[in-house]
Amino acid sequence: MVKKRAIVYPYHADFGPVVRFSNLLGNYEFVSLMAPLGFGLNEKDAAYSYYGEDLGIKVKDSFSDDEFDVLMICEFECSFEKVVFPTIIKAAEMGKDIVLLNRCADHEVEMVKKVCLKNNVELTSFFGIDIDRTKVELVEKILLDINVPIICVASLMEKSNKFDVQLSLRDYFLKEGYKVSQIGTKSYCEIMGFHSFPDFMFNHKEAEIDKIFLFNHFCKYIELNERPDVMIIGIPGGTMVYNNLFTNRFGITAFEAASAIHPDVGIMNLTYDDFNREFLDKICVSTKHKLGFDIDCFNMSNHKFDTGRSKQDKELKFFTVDSKLVDEKIAQISLESKVPLFNSLNGTDTLKLAECCEALLLQENMQIV
Repeated sequence: MVKKRAIVYPYHADFGPVVRFSNLLGNYEFVSLMAPLGFGLNEKDAAYSYYGEDLGIKVKDSFSDDEFDVLMICEFECSFEKVVFPTIIKAAEMGKDIVLLNRCADHEVEMVKKVCLKNNVELTSFFGIDIDRTKVELVEKILLDINVPIICVASLMEKSNKFDVQLSLRDYFLKEGYKVSQIGTKSYCEIMGFHSFPDFMFNHKEAEIDKIFLFNHFCKYIELNERPDVMIIGIPGGTMVYNNLFTNRFGITAFEAASAIHPDVGIMNLTYDDFNREFLDKICVSTKHKLGFDIDCFNMSNHKFDTGRSKQDKELKFFTVDSKLVDEKIAQISLESKVPLFNSLNGTDTLKLAECCEALLLQENMQIV
């Protein structure tokens, strides 16, 4: 199969995991990454955006006509009309197809549709894809047994490199010959061959108790139709309340998902901070009581919660530290912690984390083959 050559725009740190594990893409290959000049990434390695190990891919601030087939619009926080849309117009006028990964507003999608129609190019949207609701209809409100080992990837709060861990696990188990089913925390996971976390879990029209049954039936549907050896499930949002202002939705989504699936291996992702054994032990106990599963591994991200700016702006703010500082912090904490800690941005730790999960499943005789 010939893959379509794609340029990613506007590239930034949050899209780093997809670039790092671009081998998991089905129909596309990245030939270039592009970011506006104001992002400060021009001619920098892609990993510079998140202070990780070099990927050997440089970021550009422009593109030429003959180097790509598709302009892929990733998540963005910049202005759609001033920054993103003009680049879409330019690519469409060159005859390039457009792929939308970002969950755009309805009127923005309509703007892109008109440009694509005018220039006779194809528009593909990967956000908002949801499983046919009739396939998980609640004929009976009962929890079904999931007869496949489940690895759960959760986090105390956002910016914990959770998607990076999900992709690294997928990459490892596929290379080891396992058949993997997966539900991920991004809205465009289908572009990498697995399911996005279903929209019905955020639908206010659904009763909260029904969401637990629905997610359970969703996972059962995947098990029966895909017959995997292992299922990897990423849970969006945080699992705990940080303070009265930053509640992480009180961990409701995590509680509902965990109640539906009963994971066999649990990974908890942390932000960068001065944690000690006492704190990690409390998190293990809290998770066991609240979500019903043990934490088998911790992963520490290189994002540190910026308390001052967050309080001032009344929204979560983080700053990024070098991945090597995370390695140093983990080495320090590991002297005390009884649960292993990893850094998913470190290639060695990435492998160790996946091997740890595999060993735990084999140890528990989960019959992964």
